[in-house]
Amino acid sequence: MTRTAGTFPPGRLRDVSAFLDPQSIAVVGASDREHSLGGAAVGFLRKFNYPGEVWPVHPKGGSVAGYRAYTGAEDLPGAPDLVVFAINAGLVPAAVSQYAARGARSGVVWAGGFAEGGPEGADLQRELVDACEESGMAVLGPNCIGLISTEQPVIASFASFLREVDTLPVGHISMIGQSGGLVTMAVAKAQERGFGFRYAVSTGNEAVLTTADFIAAFADDASTRVIAAYMEGVQDGPRLVEALGAARRAGKPVAVLRGGTSKASARAAAAHTGALAGEARVWQAVFEEFGVIEAVSLEELIDLVTQIASTPALVRPNGPGVGLVTFGGGGGVLAADQCERHGLSVPPLSEATVRRLRPLVPPIASVANPVDLTPQVYSDPKWMATLPQALDAVAGDAAVDSVLLQFGPMAAGAAEIASEAQAFMARARVPVVLAWPLAPKEAADWLARHAVNVFDEYDRAIRVIAALASASQDPQTETLVPSAQIDWSSVCPAPAPGTVLAEHAAYRLLEAAGLPVAANQLAGSAKGVARAGDLVGWPVAIKGMSSAITHKFAAGLVALNLADADGATDAAIGIEQRAQQLGVDLDGLLVQQMVDGACEILVSALRDPNFGVVVSCAAGGVMTELIDDVVLRRAPFGPKAAAASLARLRAVQFALSKRSWPLAPLASFVSRFSQMAADVPWESFVIEINPVAWTGSEARAVDGLILIEQP
Repeated sequence: MTRTAGTFPPGRLRDVSAFLDPQSIAVVGASDREHSLGGAAVGFLRKFNYPGEVWPVHPKGGSVAGYRAYTGAEDLPGAPDLVVFAINAGLVPAAVSQYAARGARSGVVWAGGFAEGGPEGADLQRELVDACEESGMAVLGPNCIGLISTEQPVIASFASFLREVDTLPVGHISMIGQSGGLVTMAVAKAQERGFGFRYAVSTGNEAVLTTADFIAAFADDASTRVIAAYMEGVQDGPRLVEALGAARRAGKPVAVLRGGTSKASARAAAAHTGALAGEARVWQAVFEEFGVIEAVSLEELIDLVTQIASTPALVRPNGPGVGLVTFGGGGGVLAADQCERHGLSVPPLSEATVRRLRPLVPPIASVANPVDLTPQVYSDPKWMATLPQALDAVAGDAAVDSVLLQFGPMAAGAAEIASEAQAFMARARVPVVLAWPLAPKEAADWLARHAVNVFDEYDRAIRVIAALASASQDPQTETLVPSAQIDWSSVCPAPAPGTVLAEHAAYRLLEAAGLPVAANQLAGSAKGVARAGDLVGWPVAIKGMSSAITHKFAAGLVALNLADADGATDAAIGIEQRAQQLGVDLDGLLVQQMVDGACEILVSALRDPNFGVVVSCAAGGVMTELIDDVVLRRAPFGPKAAAASLARLRAVQFALSKRSWPLAPLASFVSRFSQMAADVPWESFVIEINPVAWTGSEARAVDGLILIEQP
């Protein structure tokens, strides 16, 4: 088969509305035979009262689960909105073509045995993709459990948990996962807590449709409040970026559990950048850019999404300040310690808040933060009556970005307290997280019936607050100035794979992009270094230039702090002799003005295979290999985004704490560098400036390397 180019172009999100709201479903492979997956699909459609048309397909016709069965695609009464292919893998490509010819445009392929099964399976998956591209049918899967939509409801799944439940409560959580088992486990466990899902989709091998297509659809769905995802990889990075951007703009939080985080995406032995920008860090940079909340376990993912589903839409923490409200001093002290461990703060309440609180709480209560209301509130109607006002006072304090409400064991009034907690969560201007170890059964049941999230352990609740706070910052939106037009062929005409451009060539590129470079001159030999030093200004550094040596200092080809012509000449002769010992031909001797008292930052860029050009910033100079201090961001980006990233580096924080330097020059350098890097025409490359010397008033490149791995 030949592919029809452009039917499913990369980087373009696809319409999946027919999957989520089909009016007719055909099930190919349906049968009343015991253990038949196709029969299970039809049975689930009947069990959960799917209101649309159900068209089982069986070669002999007859009936399946009480529905009339049809013999094939041509026998159907019309074009189905959705086709469930419950047949063996080898039959799927031809069946896709047949049902697409009947007018179907959406299908679910359950069968395994495709790309996950080895070379033969990979060939079969290519046949499936070819059939889809030629016919225009989009398929979910293969190797997936399918999808569930609770509102209609649509059950295009054979998940075993569906046999154990009689109803599927409708909720505000929509989930996509490359593992069907994890998706259905999440649905079942959330249902145990009293939470329904809106959609649950298993994408499997993602031969055509991907996680991104469904994230974008859920972002546009008014009833979806939070999007959950389990991901092991990405088929189309630009499409995922577009989808995450759509969710961000729609105010729909995305929580992701990711598997396979131990691989490294880029290894460039000639530079530090490959080690700094591993695959996990690139993903982290993308998640941070779009406010994605990353979970470390399925339990934490469920904690996150059920908490967000309990909170009114768009109520998110604006910072790390937590108001702790407890009914026993020890719990508050413990929670304060845990907040600090997770990067949160427990700020003192304002004097105005304290004055407002005092008449609303028992005399023995503590109105510091943590606020200990004492168990007297439970037993005294007077203080129970003023509890709503006391809670509102804490939530209204300017320093409080979220509230942790901690209850404990109680003998009576549990349902009343549970109701009050729900009302507080609904009206508070900040998110409220409820922790209730040993909650009485009447309270636990009440909260589950009303889909109110409750934690039975403080630390889990605080982890969720920390995750929400870290992902709640507004995205940096900036208008970028047009980047400089660079003649890349003049920098390196017709490069071969693996070409290394030495420092002086890197400087030509940076200068063409308008980036400041420390004054330098290339001398042909030791005889010319004295004049070069006069031109750039003493003291100077001298570096032997050779594309064969990427780490010049370690090779003994660098001399620093040369104050005069005699010292520079002697050092240059020594570098030439060292090059002879190494068997290296020098392109010349670079004489460069020394930059004293600078904070040294590594700034580099590479093209990630999934997400495009990524810029990394790290502690520079000799510190690069000594401390793990790095931030990454997709290019291009503006000075505000650059400053926000740089401010997270410990090296920058230390410099700012010791000196009153403005960050703007360094942020401007990094932003302009990101724009230059985004325009690089080479397929695979590393550009590394180590270091950029930041002195407060300016930032200048003082060393550089370009590696063209693949032109």
